[in-house]
Order: sequence, then C-alpha cells, then structure tokens
Amino acid sequence: MEISETRETLKVTRAVVANAVFDDVNLSNSTFENVNLSASRLARVNLSNASVSDANLSNSRFLNVNLSNVAIAESNLAGMRINGVLVSDLFEAYAARTTGG
Repeated sequence: MEISETRETLKVTRAVVANAVFDDVNLSNSTFENVNLSASRLARVNLSNASVSDANLSNSRFLNVNLSNVAIAESNLAGMRINGVLVSDLFEAYAARTTGG
C-alpha cells in the first residue's frame, strides 16, 4: 500500500506496519502511543521540541545528534555513555568536585 502526495489526517490503530518506509514525510504534531519502534532506523530526523516519556531506549545509539538544551529526568542511566565516558563516572566526578572531595 502506498500513500503519496496527501495532506489527509491518517489514523492508524491496532495495525502491523513493520518494515514500513517513511521518506520525506512530515509527521509533526503527531502522537505515537504504545508503538514498537525496536530495531528501527531514524536518520535525518527532526525531533526538536519533542516529548518522550515512558520509553525504552536501552541499547540505542545516538550518533551526530544535536542534544543542546535536552533535559533528562527520572531516567535509568545505568551503563549510559557519552563520548565513551560512563555518565555515572561523570556524576561521581561532579559530586567530588562540588563537595571539595
């Protein structure tokens, strides 16, 4: 099935669209709930001002990503690395520096 050159609102529920290809598609202001994107590839994607909650991003890779002004809160950061450095080590170094230890 192909959808092309349309501005119609698309509502997809209880559907399997695995192996779908979205190219040059505007999905701004869309809502994705209870969606499985495991093993998906996102490239040249604009997620500015997006909100991600209750998401499983374990074992994901972010390369050449603009993370300016990103806020991460109430999240499991176990094993998370930034440029090869464990985030837990960064927090530990920060705590030592701020407490004078």
